Amino acid sequence: MSLGLKIYLANARRAGARALRDQQANGDSEQKRLARPAGQLVWLHISNAEETGPVQELIRSFATERGDVSFLVTTPENTSVDLRFQDNCDQPCLHLPAPADTPQQVAEFLDHWRPTIAVWAGSTLRPAMLVEISTRHIPLMMVDARCRARIDGRKRWKTGMIIALLALFDCILVGKPEVTRRLIRQGAIPGKTETCGLLEEGATTLFCDDRDRDDMAAHLAARPVWLAAETVEGEEAVIAIAHRAANRLSHRLLLVIAPKDTTRGDIIAEMLTKDGWLVAQRSKEQDPDEHIQIFIADIPDEMGLWLRLAPVCFIGNSLVKGATGCSPFEASALGSAILHGPLVEKYRTGYARLDTAGAAREVRGATHLAASVQDLLAPDKAAAMAHAGWEISTSGAEAADHTVENILKILEEAEGI
Repeated sequence: MSLGLKIYLANARRAGARALRDQQANGDSEQKRLARPAGQLVWLHISNAEETGPVQELIRSFATERGDVSFLVTTPENTSVDLRFQDNCDQPCLHLPAPADTPQQVAEFLDHWRPTIAVWAGSTLRPAMLVEISTRHIPLMMVDARCRARIDGRKRWKTGMIIALLALFDCILVGKPEVTRRLIRQGAIPGKTETCGLLEEGATTLFCDDRDRDDMAAHLAARPVWLAAETVEGEEAVIAIAHRAANRLSHRLLLVIAPKDTTRGDIIAEMLTKDGWLVAQRSKEQDPDEHIQIFIADIPDEMGLWLRLAPVCFIGNSLVKGATGCSPFEASALGSAILHGPLVEKYRTGYARLDTAGAAREVRGATHLAASVQDLLAPDKAAAMAHAGWEISTSGAEAADHTVENILKILEEAEGI
């Protein structure tokens, strides 16, 4: 063990003693209140927010191979992530904040959960957690490493510390060859480190009732349509300005607004009506007849319908202050050309790939959005973007399969199957 790692653990142990006293004063921890599922438990730790989508896809892929395991997902307390991990499988799939990186808290966590395997998503390392996992001989695997290793919460660290921690992993799966080389230079064991491609967030095919689709298509009567999906307060006004500009070139153009919070439908409709728009609302059983200019899709769980009807989709929660983005992959899987604002930190990696591939475009305001909508009303341009998006959204399957195979192999060895 390196000197830097020994010093880190000593300091962490003192911090852990203080935290234990506070915990005892406040009662049992959340981990203790939840029961451990019976049987094998696959523990996946998300080391940074960009791994959230790939881990969800990994759970989906793994769950189809083994129906007799349960999942536990942990994330750093200061990491904002999508919490819908249970949606990805039928087996129990729990999500908790990771324990503080102290020997005492990690030991308490592992005593309770007793994971069969630890799968570390990303290359941001927690020393006390990794050392305790290794000490207990729990199989340890790093997946989807996208960059060089670093210590969580530290801007500086000793080289020997990284070397010691990387040596604890039984297997390290890396996204790109150049990252593999960097990790090996940092101390990863070459024989246990390999490039298998990046895991990507999978494309969940959203449900749509064919009868609803046929009925709505009849109402639209071949009108050009674009969709503003998952919009948040403050975005609808910008989108309406863009729609007015786009309407000058296509006067029959219909805008469908599907707000993130569907209970805001009445508020949005009132605002737009006061601004002179002819508006209809799905929640009031109104139809988008030929006179309607903006249609408010304010019924939950119908995004699959609107994505199938609109060849161009602006994905909201991306334009106004405080926005963090929404997943683009459902839209790309259903053949929409994607537009989005610049504030997509939660899905930054996915949008960057789509933008680079020509499957999505970033827009920075009403004027830019209007110009992009007008451009994509040309069917060939929208189709080219949609095809590129479909390819990206369905990529990563090979990497996911290889990762699942490695987890299965380690599980079988650990359990003596």
